Amino acid sequence: MFTGLSAFPLTPIPGNGSIDEQAYGRLVRRLATAGVDSIGALGSTGSYAYLTRPERARAARIAVEHADGVPVIVGIGALRTRHVLEAAEDAQNAGAAGVLLAPVSYQPLTDDDVFGLFEDVTASLSVPLVVYDNPRTTRFTFTDELYARLGRLPNVASIKIPGVPADPAAARARIEHLRHLCPPR
Repeated sequence: MFTGLSAFPLTPIPGNGSIDEQAYGRLVRRLATAGVDSIGALGSTGSYAYLTRPERARAARIAVEHADGVPVIVGIGALRTRHVLEAAEDAQNAGAAGVLLAPVSYQPLTDDDVFGLFEDVTASLSVPLVVYDNPRTTRFTFTDELYARLGRLPNVASIKIPGVPADPAAARARIEHLRHLCPPR
């Protein structure tokens, strides 16, 4: 499920501040029709951080309903662990095939803080989790050691890493190094 092309649609929010459900459904349906391997709903481009819990839950349901069987991975990042757990519950209830979690915080986080968040979240999941490493957005940089620790948690299925080196050989070497750090699953 976490291979190939994963498309991350915008969440249309017109001037009234509510999700344009019809437009969002059309975006998701177009991606499914185009043949993507998965759809990443409520990622950074999906404006997850600006939506209320009911809006996020509704967006997850819309994405799953319009994906025509294409696996939907729903972003669950939030400032508070309790809100992350609520978003995970809502995503699972919507039928998400997986969840995507970025560590979000106003204060600088340590590796132990981030590990604790993922440990808490994976303990209550029934679907796979994608670790979302997005330092430009979160201002947190994952270490290789943290990747390895997270890779051993239950339900961690994939790590969405930031850009790799432009040189193809260096990029392959970086990816192989990360694969070696994490369990084969």
